[in-house]
Amino acid sequence: MNLRLLSHLGLALLFTLSSLFAQAQDILTNKDLLQMAELGMGDAIIISRIENANNDFDVTTPALLVLKKAGLNDAVLAKVIEAGNNAARKVVDPNDPLAPHRPGIYYFDEAGTLVELLPTVTSETKDKGQLATRFSYGIAKTKIVSKVTGASARTQLPTSRVFYFYFNQQATSFDQNTIAFYGFQQATSPNEFTLAQLNEKDEHRELQTGARNYYTSEIGIDEKHGRSFEIEQIASGVFKVTPIELLPGEYCFVYAGAAPYERAQQKVYDFGVGHVSASGVISKQ
Repeated sequence: MNLRLLSHLGLALLFTLSSLFAQAQDILTNKDLLQMAELGMGDAIIISRIENANNDFDVTTPALLVLKKAGLNDAVLAKVIEAGNNAARKVVDPNDPLAPHRPGIYYFDEAGTLVELLPTVTSETKDKGQLATRFSYGIAKTKIVSKVTGASARTQLPTSRVFYFYFNQQATSFDQNTIAFYGFQQATSPNEFTLAQLNEKDEHRELQTGARNYYTSEIGIDEKHGRSFEIEQIASGVFKVTPIELLPGEYCFVYAGAAPYERAQQKVYDFGVGHVSASGVISKQ
């Protein structure tokens, strides 16, 4: 008799723990709400699910309009907003491009993880071709070149891929002191960045940032090294950036408001394309 009672109590306890674990793991999203509305579930059921589950709700105005059009009433939407703003119940997928991220540039690695592209500081800026300028009576141009340490970037990609730019105009704002590079404090769009190909040398890489002779001068990334990319805004402060036809080589994103210039050190977001095999071995031709 006692054994049977203990057995029943054990099963009840196991069922309770399993239910609590499932509830803790349950993450409700806007998609789930749309499915419940489509199945005709009542407000009481939907509100109960909202109140008893963690969530990854998108509570931006466009997302709420979609829920409203699906038939969810104001009482349900109020619960969605309340739950979505409750940090204790908000679960964010770090690999979701639409989730808030610290301002910067990100990409998906081979494992499908969204990782940050870290910047590199230019080591020095120098003049190249001064003798040609002098011997040509000031007609030939002296190039202004910034050096980037290392023959290749630490970030090597087998093929070109999509990048995600996060600015501080996201639904969740970040303290300015937590932003790694002030370019992302100032800029609001990838249009303020340039994608440039670096000249590869034996022990370093170079980026031409200007030219001058006795009569004219040019400051900025040389056009022949610039590479095109497409921009798509996917959320407030979040942009999908797709480079167009990147051949194997070394590249970098440069904030146009702080392009490297003579006798100055600046940050560039550098990466390589096509130098690394699927096994992770770097190989240059």
